[in-house]
Formats: sequence, structure tokens, C-alpha cells
Amino acid sequence: MMMLASESPALLGMPVAVLALTVSLLSFAVAISALGWQIAKHRLDGGRPKVYLNSAIWEPSSKIMVNRSGEWGIDTSGLWKPGDENLELAQLVVENPGRTAITVYTPGLAIVGTNNSDYTISPRFFELKGYGADSSTNETSVRIEPYDRVTFLLDLWSVIPRVLREANGGNVQIRGCVLVAGRAKLCQSPKRRAWSIAPDTWTFRKDLTEISPFTVIWRELFKANAKRGSSESEEDPFPDYRLGVVIRTAMQQFPDRPDVRDFIAALRQADRQEDPSAFRYSQLIMSMDDCLDHHSNHLSAWSFSSDSST
Repeated sequence: MMMLASESPALLGMPVAVLALTVSLLSFAVAISALGWQIAKHRLDGGRPKVYLNSAIWEPSSKIMVNRSGEWGIDTSGLWKPGDENLELAQLVVENPGRTAITVYTPGLAIVGTNNSDYTISPRFFELKGYGADSSTNETSVRIEPYDRVTFLLDLWSVIPRVLREANGGNVQIRGCVLVAGRAKLCQSPKRRAWSIAPDTWTFRKDLTEISPFTVIWRELFKANAKRGSSESEEDPFPDYRLGVVIRTAMQQFPDRPDVRDFIAALRQADRQEDPSAFRYSQLIMSMDDCLDHHSNHLSAWSFSSDSST
């Protein structure tokens, strides 16, 4: 007796087993898509810091000029010429385009190309108020709200000479960097915008061929007399215009570069002729000769004149 196998159930002309398999595959694909979206949403909603490193020239109580392209250097030809009293600084900008607030800390510079292992260094910060988007903080740990940013101004040239000595004649690569709370990896400015600094580099002004002794000395005394007060203080932490007046007056007492102790004595004498300012000059004992010698190949004449190049 011949037995016939019964046909499998069908729905809409398709075997139920095939339909079940199709539905299962579709459900699996939807689940994978939902998982992928949740991961992407988590990353998009979370803090996503972006770091930028810019060249800046700051004239206290006056103005600040920034090259926002992220490239090394500023060409001031055809623009305003910075005065004798100026600082060349690195502007470090950290933005948070994510939807969650983040905390960043230890802003600094990532150094590559020296004899030491790659490392980071945090120079002194300057706090600027009243400069709009270019205002900066001196806090080392800052919380950044969504779609907000924070700016740091770093004393770049206080560390560059030492870094170049460690490179033994080679170039060094510098990028801005910051640590983010909850993340182990260092967040850095774009690698394609890394600054490559040659051994003979002494300024990032592309139009500058020499620097005056006045500017070198003023920079040292300005930084030595800047107060490291709280950011909540209303008092201006930086020396006022009288510092430049005192330095000019003291320089005019010497036809050539004097002994550092004689120059400090002249500074103190000139200071007494102005309103009492209590400027500190002892810093020059350790730094004046070293700084002037560092610029010996491009230092202008000692005698000060009002139109001398910076």
C-alpha cells in the first residue's frame, strides 16, 4: 500500500516554515539596527571635545591677534604692527559640540621629536577678561556645557628653548592637548595642523627680523610681576603701563648692555621717580643675560628709541 506525504501548511502561497524564517531574519535585522542606533546615539549625545591650537600676539590692555587657521605663525605685514610691549602666546581652544557636558583638565602641549619619550607639558596660563571669544581662563580644570567652549592662553616661549635643546638639532612637533574626565586617551589638536618647529626658531611673526632688548626685558618683568590671583578677583593681575616707562628710563642710562645688577639698580631708581609700584626686579638676576643671549643673532641695538622694532 503506497503512503503519500502530506503537504506542509502554506500561507499566502508560501510555506509557513519559509515565512517564519523570513520573519525571524527581519526581526534580527531590526534588533541589530536598533542596537547600532543606540550606540551611535550614545556617542552623538556624549561629550565630543575638539581641540584647536592657534598662534596669538597679545598686547596687554590693548588687543589680541589670533591666527585661527591653526597653522604656525602670524604675518602682521599689511596689518597693525604690534607695539614693543607684547607677548607671543599659544591659544588653546576646547569646544564641546556634543549634547552632554564634559570636564577637561590639564591643558597643555604634546611634544614629539625630542630625545625623550613623547610627553606633554603645561606652561603658565594667562587669564584675559573683556576680549570676547578670545577671553581665557587660568583654571586647570573646567566644565564645558554642550555647544560651548573654553580658551587657554599658554606661555609658549617659556618652554620652547628647552624643548629644542632636547631635540639635538632636529625639528619638534607640537600639538595642543587636554585630558577629559572619564577618558583615558589624550585629546589633541588635529595632527595635520601640528606645529613643526625648527632649531633656530625664535618667533612666530613671519615679518619680524629682529627683536629689541626692551621687548625681551619687558616680557620677563611682565611675567614676573603678573599676579596669580583668583579668577573671581576684580583686580587687574597684570602690571600697568608704568612698567614700560621704568624700563625705558633705566635703559637710557646705559649706551650699551650693562651688567645685570647695575641695570636692576637703575630700574629701582627709575621706579622711585614714578608712583610707587612695587615692581619686582630680582627675576632679572637669573633671566636677563640668558634671554638676551638667546636672541643674540637677531637682537637690535641696546639704545632705546620710540620707533625701535620689536
